[in-house]
Amino acid sequence: MGLSQTQALLARLFTDAGLRRAFFDAPQETARRFGLSDREAASMAALDRREVEDFAQSLLGKRALDARKALPLTAKALGDDFNRLLFEAIEGPPAPQRHRADAAALTKILHERRAAFGWIADLARYEMAFVAAARPGAFFLLRRFAFPVDDIARQLVAGAPVAATPRPRLGFWLRAPGGRLFWRLL
Repeated sequence: MGLSQTQALLARLFTDAGLRRAFFDAPQETARRFGLSDREAASMAALDRREVEDFAQSLLGKRALDARKALPLTAKALGDDFNRLLFEAIEGPPAPQRHRADAAALTKILHERRAAFGWIADLARYEMAFVAAARPGAFFLLRRFAFPVDDIARQLVAGAPVAATPRPRLGFWLRAPGGRLFWRLL
């Protein structure tokens, strides 16, 4: 009877740090909240915490790799802080369209903390515009940036140190149905 409930609980345990903490504080009670019987809950309570945490960390590592593919220049700019900020941004189970949702969650945090991250927050929004534009169908997007994100991107691609001072840019992305993407920064 409890196969689907067991699968649901395991999926959440591997992807939701808050639920993992609650589960290992009170495993049988948490398992019963997922609809498991007392016997099934007792079986789940025997899970090895370290093994569950190790597997959960491996899944987070995969999510970080996918987010780096969506935001490669932002990852380069953030360096070692990328994973820490991403994991803070994606606390909880994965959202639908996880790859894009994880990158968007990190971009949101950077934008909210733009006083601390400056041009990196703009750079993430710039890269997310291309992620959003990759969806099929017609598309129009307008973004205002405080920094010259195109110059910053070129510096990062060239491996040069980034010298960025605020200089407003307006970017737009446009694609007609079935057409090619057109984008420009002004």
